[in-house]
Parts: sequence; C-alpha cells; structure tokens
Amino acid sequence: MSQPTIAVAVVIDRGRVLVGQRSLTAASAAGLHEFPGGKVEAGEEPAAAAKRECQEETGLAVTIGPLLTKATVADTGATILFFHGSITGTPPKSPRVPFSWLTADDLPACRFPPANEAILCWLSERLR
Repeated sequence: MSQPTIAVAVVIDRGRVLVGQRSLTAASAAGLHEFPGGKVEAGEEPAAAAKRECQEETGLAVTIGPLLTKATVADTGATILFFHGSITGTPPKSPRVPFSWLTADDLPACRFPPANEAILCWLSERLR
C-alpha cells in the first residue's frame, strides 16, 4: 500500500500566516499546530487538493501558488507538499476555528510536527 500524499496551503496575508491547532483528542498529532491541508484524493492534482482542503477547513477562498518544499513524515512515510497560498479577493474574513492568523512572533510558541521544520524556517525569514 502506498503512503498518502498530503497537500498543505501555507497561506500568507499581510505578514501573517494561517495556522490551526489539532484537537487534544485527534488520532494523530494531537494538540500540535498545523497549516490547512489534507490527503490528495485519487486523480486529484496536489495543488487542487491544497486549495480544496484549505477552503473546507478554514472557510477561506485561496489561490495556490508554487510548491515551497516537501517533507516526509518519519513514522508514516507520508509525503507532505507545502504550497504557497494567498487569499482570493477582498481582505479575508475570520477563518473557522481552530484556525487563526499568526505573526512570526507567535510561531515560536506553537508546537508543530517535525516534518514542518523546513517550512517554519522559510516562514521565519518570509514574515519578517
């Protein structure tokens, strides 16, 4: 059985990034922070999956840009594709809970899965 591919939207708007926190009772990565995203469905392009998952999870319409980086989840072997995302249209409304807009100063207090390390380094430079 092949390992899943996860498409993630790293949505940046006005110097902030869209981040959520998983439930403390989640089946995996409980309590950790995450960017909106999810599994790529059969026949779906990864960028389209990142857009779909972001809208489903946050209620925000986004445009998906280039692939920023990819990572492998150590314990499952899943591949995570991190895409640059931006808000479509007018200034965004508030995202659905548990997502919110965070600044670079907010990120060090968040706990992300290890596979997010490269994108967090990229964000620390990008959001300054």
